[in-house]
Amino acid sequence: MWFDNGVIMIGALLAAVVSGSSGFAFALIGMAIWLHVMPPMRVVPLVVLCSILLNLVFVWRLRHDVSFKRLAPFLAGAVLGVPLGVLTLHSLDPVLLRNAIGALLLVYSSYMLMRTHMPIVSPSPAIAHVLDGGVGMLGGFMGGSTGLNGLLPTLWCGLRGWSKEMQRGVFQTYILLVHGYTLAWLGGVGGITHQTMSDLALCLPALALGGFIGLKLFKRTSEKGFRLVILWLFVLSGVTLLV
Repeated sequence: MWFDNGVIMIGALLAAVVSGSSGFAFALIGMAIWLHVMPPMRVVPLVVLCSILLNLVFVWRLRHDVSFKRLAPFLAGAVLGVPLGVLTLHSLDPVLLRNAIGALLLVYSSYMLMRTHMPIVSPSPAIAHVLDGGVGMLGGFMGGSTGLNGLLPTLWCGLRGWSKEMQRGVFQTYILLVHGYTLAWLGGVGGITHQTMSDLALCLPALALGGFIGLKLFKRTSEKGFRLVILWLFVLSGVTLLV
């Protein structure tokens, strides 16, 4: 029992640090650790609740960097993408989809790590809104079908040439709102039990400490450093999805 509780707290701490410093990847880190001591049915609702709590805090702390003008096309696309993803939840091959996404992330991040400068996509405002909306729709589709709504928006924000604060203002808020929207389409989290709330209470101190450390690291990270953190997390995400 003590060992399991220790693993749960360590998982929450590490996932919160990574999420606080980068803006995403809480589920990937948390699940990779927690699945060693908990069954999936116990892990999934805990990941959902912890992720929502953390993102609420992060979005509030970064609220001055949130631009609803930049965010609106992404959310408009997600309004269409999430229901489509939910509808294909039981007919889509999840293994095939995860392998395809994992391979894409590995190829993209490996290529970008070999470049000295990040390429920037600078379309006209009208085309940019369409592209942002398309990425938001794909992210929503992935959120409804796999729960991974933040990967493509995070990748796309890095290509838009925005500062790290502007990027997080978009994809951090997107992840939070689309996650809630997806839960509504799925009918809520039916797996939340007394055990889930007990696990959450155990995680809260680690979440608070990890989130605090992560935000401090984010503020001290340069633009280049933030880019490298995101790319290496894409590598980790790709490997995790493939394995």
